[in-house]
This record gives sequence, structure tokens and C-alpha cells, in this order.
Amino acid sequence: MMRFKDLLCNNRMCYSVESSLKTTLMSFIAIVYLFSSNNPHYKWVAVTLIGWCLMQFAELILWSTDPRNGCTDLNKVITMTLIPFVLVLQPLGSLLGSFYVIPWSKSSDFRKTFSIIFAILIIAIVGFYHYYEPYKICTTVTPGGHLYWATQIYKELDTIHYKIIYCIWALLIILPLLLFWDKSILLILALFLIPLFGFSYGLFNTDSRASIWCYYTSYTSIIASISLFLKQMGIYDIVNGTVKNLITPLSKGGAN
Repeated sequence: MMRFKDLLCNNRMCYSVESSLKTTLMSFIAIVYLFSSNNPHYKWVAVTLIGWCLMQFAELILWSTDPRNGCTDLNKVITMTLIPFVLVLQPLGSLLGSFYVIPWSKSSDFRKTFSIIFAILIIAIVGFYHYYEPYKICTTVTPGGHLYWATQIYKELDTIHYKIIYCIWALLIILPLLLFWDKSILLILALFLIPLFGFSYGLFNTDSRASIWCYYTSYTSIIASISLFLKQMGIYDIVNGTVKNLITPLSKGGAN
């Protein structure tokens, strides 16, 4: 019987210009829709999705350079500029988006201090892992057909060290939402479903975990759009649901 992974690839849902183009357009339309709501919490989600989904745009450009047949100058430029920029936005997008709800001027000392330290930490981590003694400066294609835009040696992907970093990075990506989201946690849990699947699938079933995580996470934009549509139609307002934030003491980001 054909495995799920093989079914996906045989239908060109992954590993191609076409798949990256589809997920890029889908995410772009969803993000514009969320911004158009003029709801500060959905604008927060929109900025979060920019950080989560922009990698598909980067991969669209990288696939267009035909990385299977060599390394072009455009490939090198995207790998060493846009890729680290997107990586930084993955955790910082949800932090920056939170300022739609609670502006900097109304933030608590804790939130201001956290934001500064967190931003410096994320930039330092990405800068170190991407630019310190790079093994390569060009995105390549793995044996499984995924893009590999990291600058480390490919064989390091299966080391315990890399898997630990992968898990820590996943936590950093969602940390601002867990700390500062001040409405029902239901929407956040819904948004976490597909990224969690992508994280698990990438950790145990692929040879390029980060690329697969970004691919599946793009579909989170559909969940966010459906949530906003249900609110606008008066069917269900998940943002103001009854289940409160899991981290109540830290979710209050307002002024002291």
C-alpha cells in the first residue's frame, strides 16, 4: 500500500515550485483577510502568520532556481539573506503582532524587558547558526526531495544536538503567544494543530524537518480565516470563547 508521504509527493503537493506557489498565495490571501477585519487580535494572528508562512515564498524563489541542478547566484542570495530574515520572523512575528492589542506605551515592565531580550536572543541564535563558519551558502535538495537551506553539514540533521535545537526553536516560536495572548486559548490551540502535526511529522518522518514544518504550517492560515469568517457571520466568536489562557499570570501584558 502506498504510504501517505508517497501519496503527497506523487500528487506534487510538496517539493516543487507549484506547491510553494499554492501555499504562498493561500497564506497571502488569508493574511490580507485577517488584516482587513480591523480586529486587533486577528491582526496579531496575521502578523504571526507572516512569520510562519513567509518561508513558502522564500522556497518558491529557491525552487525556481532549480537547486537540483546546481547553485545559482540568486540561490545564494536568498539562502543568506531572506532565509535568516524569515527564521527571525517566525518567533518575532507573534511578538510584534501583540502590539496591535497592547501597544508598547501601555506594556508592563515585564513585557518590555521580555520583548527586548527575546528579540536579541532570536537574532543571535539565527545569526550564529546561519553565519558562523557555514559549511555551504546555497540551498540544496535532500535525497527525500526537500529543500535544505541550513548552512550546516546535512548529515548533522539526525544528531541529538540538532533534534534538541529543533524542539527548542519550536518552543521559542510559540512562546510569545503563550505568554501574552489575553483572550480565549481556543483559537491558539486551533492554530497550533497543524504546526504540531508538521513538527511531529518532520521530527520522525522526513530528512528536512524545518522545510516540512513550514509547508504544513502555511495551512494554519485556513484555520485563522475560518475563525474570522465564523465571527463575522455571527456563528461563533472563538476569540472571546469561554476557555481562558493557560498562562494567566503572564498573559496580562498591560501597564503596571
